[in-house]
Amino acid sequence: MEDICFVDTHCHLMGDEYKDDIEEVLSRCKEKHVDKLMLITLSIDETKRAIEFVKRNPQNYKVAAGIFPEDVTKVDDAYWKAFTQVASDPAVTAIGEIGLEYHWVSDENERALQREFFIKQIELARSLNKPFLVHSRDAMQDTFNIMKEHHWKGLLHCFPGSKEMAKEFTKLGYYIALGGALTFKNARHSVDVVENIDLNYLLSETDSPYMAPVPVRGTRNEPSNIPYIVEKMANLRNLPVQQMAKIIDDNWERFLGECNG
Repeated sequence: MEDICFVDTHCHLMGDEYKDDIEEVLSRCKEKHVDKLMLITLSIDETKRAIEFVKRNPQNYKVAAGIFPEDVTKVDDAYWKAFTQVASDPAVTAIGEIGLEYHWVSDENERALQREFFIKQIELARSLNKPFLVHSRDAMQDTFNIMKEHHWKGLLHCFPGSKEMAKEFTKLGYYIALGGALTFKNARHSVDVVENIDLNYLLSETDSPYMAPVPVRGTRNEPSNIPYIVEKMANLRNLPVQQMAKIIDDNWERFLGECNG
């Protein structure tokens, strides 16, 4: 498996969870051939640190900068201006994660504000010619409506919807990323998605440090666990792991290549 290349399209390596052993984490990535990483950053300080960090391997390490939906109530004009400035940095490849988080938010005014900032960040991504990465929880229909109306290049991370909804997103050209939850016993929806999706739109992720896959569920997640997820995908589609990894790698390069950000 020396020529295999795994991709983690969503990891939070700039978080405090890795401040003491980031080099060991990267060493384990190398051992497992997890060569391509998208670093998700949700604050300006995180983004700036990530921009410096990815200089060690700018071909394979990428940065995404976003305002998480639960944080939009704290955004003032000064923060938005500073955010758009850092998001414009050529080292920032994508805008994300952005989207809608209704699970913990029941107030309709706050949900409306989330929708407003979701749209603003999609339009920012468009203006910068960069793709966007979406978080959606208990908000699938509103997510779909916004992504259809404000159509641009994007992916849905940790896709929580049905196979039918996944097909509707892929018809619009959106990619679907799945992570550790796919390996859980109660992962019927995710399994259905992988079994039925157009493979040209399938991507792998960890969402590290969260959602570690079986057989390491319950531990701090990290990108080196990607092979467990890709192996599950391969088994569901009756493909060799190497072939599934190649499909995902090709999809990732196509996704990034659709914009010149």
